[in-house]
Amino acid sequence: MRNFTENLNLSKKQKRWMTFGIAGIVSVYVLISFLFNDLGFVKYITMYREYNRMSADIRRFQKENIQIREEVKSLKTDPDYIEAYAREKLGLAKEGEIIYRFEDDSKSKMKNQNSK
Repeated sequence: MRNFTENLNLSKKQKRWMTFGIAGIVSVYVLISFLFNDLGFVKYITMYREYNRMSADIRRFQKENIQIREEVKSLKTDPDYIEAYAREKLGLAKEGEIIYRFEDDSKSKMKNQNSK
């Protein structure tokens, strides 16, 4: 079987241009496939960014988890912590104590403006 370009009866210059043209088309196709295919570079960058975001979320959740475990441990074992927690979060007081609550100026101004 003869070579394809020999069958076309083309000059050397035309054969060379045809070879470069085909190589160029194949190169462009390979480049586009590399960039935009399902496993291409653009998809890789997107997945890499998502991986970094998720890794940061995992680290943040691990820190929160440690803090919550320490808080649970303190609530189970430390009476002073339990008392402070009850005072702060639940608004409880010891017998005979008086609790004073002050509103923020910004909150009271908002209430006055809304009531007009």
